[in-house]
Amino acid sequence: MVKSTVRFPESVVGEIESLVEDGRFESKSEFYRFSTDYVLNQVLDDYEPETIDYRDIKAEVMPERERTLGTADDDDGPPFLESVSFVRKLALRGKFNDAEDFIDHQYAAGDRHAILLEEILRLYRSDRRRRTAPVERERKRERPELDDRP
Repeated sequence: MVKSTVRFPESVVGEIESLVEDGRFESKSEFYRFSTDYVLNQVLDDYEPETIDYRDIKAEVMPERERTLGTADDDDGPPFLESVSFVRKLALRGKFNDAEDFIDHQYAAGDRHAILLEEILRLYRSDRRRRTAPVERERKRERPELDDRP
């Protein structure tokens, strides 16, 4: 390994030392290696972390959380505008159950994007009911025997 010297403010080093003392990292060196790998992995598409047990350390230090309303997490889900477009397309075709299934499978319950998509779907549903209600009433006036259908 290549050695590189970097200067940090005392307050930063103090925080890192407290993480080591708490047992979240085995040493300051492990913290620095992990941190560097983590940032490079986030910034570069094709970077593969080289820190030994990187995934285990990440899982322990930064556990995955379920995305919930009000958070800024935009991690693994599909791009939101693409989801809006897809849900809209299904709703316009009257495939409300398919749209609900898509939302349920792509987003965690309570996710802010899921809530917005469900609200969009609800609006399309109510719009469809409003548009079809006059047609149904007119049809029943023309053929009263339809009122007795089960």
